[in-house]
Order: sequence, then structure tokens, then C-alpha cells
Amino acid sequence: MLLSQGEKLVNAGDYAGAIEVYSKFLRAHPGHLSHSKVSLRYGQLLMLGSRFEKAASHFKRLSSRRPRDPEVLYAFAQALAFSANLEGATGAIERLLAISPDHAEGVGRRIAFHQYAGELDEALEAVRDADRRGLRHWAIELAFAGLAPRFGLDDESISRMRSVLDEGGLDREEHAALLFNIGYLLDRVERYDEAWEAIARANAVNARNHDPDRFDRDIEMMIASVGAERLRAIPGPMDPGEDVVLVLGSPRSGTTLVEQILAAHADVETAGELDALFAGAGALHTGASAVRRQDVIKASGMYLTELRSRTGKAKRRIDKSPHNWQCLGAASRFIPSARVIYCERDPRDIAISCYFRNFVAAHEYTARLDWIGRYLVSMRRLMRHWERVIGESSDTFAMTSVRYEELVADAPGESARLVEFLGLEWDEACLRFGEKKRIVSTLNTDQVGRGVYTGSTQRWRRYEQYLAPLLEVMGDEAPGD
Repeated sequence: MLLSQGEKLVNAGDYAGAIEVYSKFLRAHPGHLSHSKVSLRYGQLLMLGSRFEKAASHFKRLSSRRPRDPEVLYAFAQALAFSANLEGATGAIERLLAISPDHAEGVGRRIAFHQYAGELDEALEAVRDADRRGLRHWAIELAFAGLAPRFGLDDESISRMRSVLDEGGLDREEHAALLFNIGYLLDRVERYDEAWEAIARANAVNARNHDPDRFDRDIEMMIASVGAERLRAIPGPMDPGEDVVLVLGSPRSGTTLVEQILAAHADVETAGELDALFAGAGALHTGASAVRRQDVIKASGMYLTELRSRTGKAKRRIDKSPHNWQCLGAASRFIPSARVIYCERDPRDIAISCYFRNFVAAHEYTARLDWIGRYLVSMRRLMRHWERVIGESSDTFAMTSVRYEELVADAPGESARLVEFLGLEWDEACLRFGEKKRIVSTLNTDQVGRGVYTGSTQRWRRYEQYLAPLLEVMGDEAPGD
């Protein structure tokens, strides 16, 4: 029953809840026949919940007990990579491949790790070595798809992925992943109609469920129930969270770019994408008739403990969870000295980028353009509401916005403005963020190390003929040009 409950929470995108359920199972049933399998799954859920350092610690312990288990070593390598320990991740993959040289997922990750480290020739040689040994696998082809653009081998990669698709035997996620990557590369080589067809097929294969009417109702209820007077009535916490920086907005609006620029600063660290703000807001119960100070202290403590445990001794700590815009009202009370950077972008470019993206979970609305349009309209409405009521109820919760188009057009000027907003002195490293060798899950592999680039602005013009469902539902919120 616990495991069934945990998987239901996973399917609903509630990784924090699923992690707690699996943790409870492991504590309660140390001698269970499935303990080993559940322990592996628990670590994978920590990864899905962006708790990479905790996942790395878990897999380190697990690998000490199961030193020759390829799946444990593979998971350990993944966790180390996303914890910014690329050297350790590479070592774990090397141990895996020494035990199991034909572990296709391991070969694929070795190719990707070479690329993240800037070792492009070594990455390509690893692909060719797999070819010579007759290794054909979707994971290797996905790794090659990330590498191919660096060598002008887009067409070869497209052909290879199509061949793997034709062979069949793939599950739904593998099938969709190949189609998304085929679409991405077809877009790069300017075969736009073929790219759109591949992406439409990929989203159909994913078959995601989303209820836009329910989502709209939830946003309307929030706007109606949480006003300035209610927020003013909530008592303050002991710790105002002056070190907190929330980078938020729609996915694909530039949140990752802002995070990377600021995290390159000597006094800033990023925790990546947390789900802790929602947990804190849930503890606060802003919809209740009255909120007790002990609830605010609990919410603040939960959130700040999670954020600070991942970010060392930094003066400013980034939580880059795009969906945090949904709970800013509560956040303005339990971390009242936080700073918020709201990322904006042309909704047509957001829509195309989201539609072309193979999101893991919690972004079900990206499978259809009309769903994306309704999501963006609701987000904008709620953000306007927060700007008004938080402005009326708080003097310390600072909010600013940045447009993606302006950031890529004037990276030095906009970056300096954002650093000043954080109350920090300028650091030239912010303009060299691409030099950092760290895994960024929201970037395509061929974007690693490129810094600020303008290739994604007005991308929507390539697919203008397909945008009617998006623009129709956006109505007055649709761009006018």
C-alpha cells in the first residue's frame, strides 16, 4: 500500500510526498524482500525531486554495499553529475563500464560527461567506439544527438535515431525522447515542417493528462481569496530570509539563464529547482481564517533549512523553481525579505520552446499549444495580482522582472542590474558563466558552455502557421505584433 501510494504521488508530480512515503517504507521494513529495489527507487526519486546531493550520499552508501551493481553505479554517477561533481560522476561511470562495458546507458552518459567537460573529440570517439563494437541503443543515440551539432553531424544523428525507432521495442518514454531529439535537430537544420511533425508525434506519444479548466479555477480562487488585508494579518517569522532569491516564471522564459548568470557570482549559490516553497506555503494555510505565528515559523524553518542545506555559506541563495509564482502570497509572509526575479518572454517563443521540450513531469500542459496559452494567461493574471497585493502588504519583499529578449540583447547591462537588485557588488564572472563545468538539466547538451546567445529569440516565426490554437486562447493577452 505504501509503494502504491508513493507511485501515485510520483504520477501527480508530488516528488516530496513520494520521497517521504518511500523513506517511511525503508525505515519500517529493513528486511523486506523488495528493500534493495525500493532503495534504488528512493534514490531515483531524490533525483527527480532535485535533491541531488542527498541522492549522491544515498547512492554512495548503496554502492558500498553493492559495489558491482551496474544500476546503482549508474544512478550514483547521475546524482554526482547533477551535484556539480563531474569528476566524481565520471569516475563512477568508469567503474560501471569496467564491470559492464556494454552498459548502453552508461556509455551514453560517458559521452555526455565528455561533452560537459569540453572533451568533444573524446565524446565523438566514444560514439565511434560503440559503433565499432556493435552497440546500438536509444541512450547512445540521445547522447550523440546532443553532440552531433558540434561536429555538423545533425543529419547522421537524425538518421540513426530514426533507425532505432524503426527497429521498435521501445517503451513510451524512450520513443518520445527520440522523437523530441529528432525534432530538435530537424529544427536546427531548418527542416521546420518535418520538425513540427516529429514534435507533434512526440507529444502525442507522451499522452499527458491536464485539466486546464481546473487549473484556471484554482488560480481564480487564489486571486479571490488572498488579498492584501489577509496577507497583512499574517504574523512575521523569526528569520526573514534575506539571503533568498526566487527566480521564477514560465518554463523556457529565461529562468535558467538568469540562474546561471547570478550563480557565477562569488557570493551566490544555487539550489536548483526546489519544491520546498510549496511545502512551506502548505504549512502556512493562507486560506484559513487566521494564521498562527507558530505556523509561520514552521513554514519559514522548513523552507530555509532545505534551501540552506544545499547552498553552503553564500550571501544569496537561488531557488530556481519556475512554478513558484503560484505561492508568492504565502512566501511574502514566511520569507518576507526575499528577492524575486520574474522572468518574462514573448509567449510565442515560450510556447514553441515548451512544446519542443521533453519535460519529465509537472508540466503536462506543454503537450498542447492551447493548454500552454491558458497556462500563460493564468500565470500573468496571478502575477499582476501578487504585484498589487504584495506591494500593498509588504515593504520588504522585493520583486523585479527581466525580459529574456532584453537580457540576451544587453547581457552586461541587465546582468549588472540584477546583481545590484541582489544587493551585491558586480562580479565579472557573471558574464563568464559558461565556463562552469556543471550539469544543467534544462539545457540541451549542445548549449553547454555557450553563454548568452540570441538564437532562440523570435524562433516562433519558423512555426507561425501552427500558432493559431495558442493565440486564440490567449485573447487580449496575445502579443500584438
